[in-house]
Amino acid sequence: MSERVRGAIALAPAPVASSLALDLSAGDGLSSRMLAERGWRVVSTEYRTRKPGWIAVNLDNDLPFGTASFDLVMMLEVIEHLADIPHMLGEIARVMKPGAIAIVTTPNRLNVSSRIHYLLSGYYKGRRAPLAYKYRVADGRNWHVMGLNDLHWIAWGAGLRMDALGRSRRKLRARILAPVLWPFIAGFSWMLYGRVKDPKQREINRELLGFMTSASLLMDENIIMRFRKIEDR
Repeated sequence: MSERVRGAIALAPAPVASSLALDLSAGDGLSSRMLAERGWRVVSTEYRTRKPGWIAVNLDNDLPFGTASFDLVMMLEVIEHLADIPHMLGEIARVMKPGAIAIVTTPNRLNVSSRIHYLLSGYYKGRRAPLAYKYRVADGRNWHVMGLNDLHWIAWGAGLRMDALGRSRRKLRARILAPVLWPFIAGFSWMLYGRVKDPKQREINRELLGFMTSASLLMDENIIMRFRKIEDR
């Protein structure tokens, strides 16, 4: 956990005196503590909490914060548990100030090890086996591990632009497999993203291609995404 938290914190900008961060479902509080140590004023939430100063928030509902309230929003290893991912990304964008940063992490289903596991089993990183059928979506299991490409698209519609990927743990097999498979992945992806006539879509596809063929995507166990809220929608 600490390795991916450190990778997320490394993507956070340096705060100014009035900077306010929102740490959604902050868990054991490590990310909140690390932000505070860097000088951020932090609002921490959890579904149920008894920690002094924390706010109980159900992420299936609207966030109980005003529009354009935060300079930084973090949500680490949470999004894959939610019933309505587009709704929450829209809510994150709503509470961000223009130009603010959001950092979101999730299991990386598109690393090379996960792709091979999916080819052989039909399951991928974060969902390597069937979910127990006693659970439902409302139980908050990691039922919906999305790829970077889908999250990039959803966030774009919410007014968030992905501008960087962080670094998380890289297992040895991924370090070995990625250089071998990269030419095939990059070549096929280039043909896939390049076959578009619309010039605006081609520009978006070039950006997405860079993320989709990056070392972070192909090797990291968790994908750490940084988004910036655009100034004008």
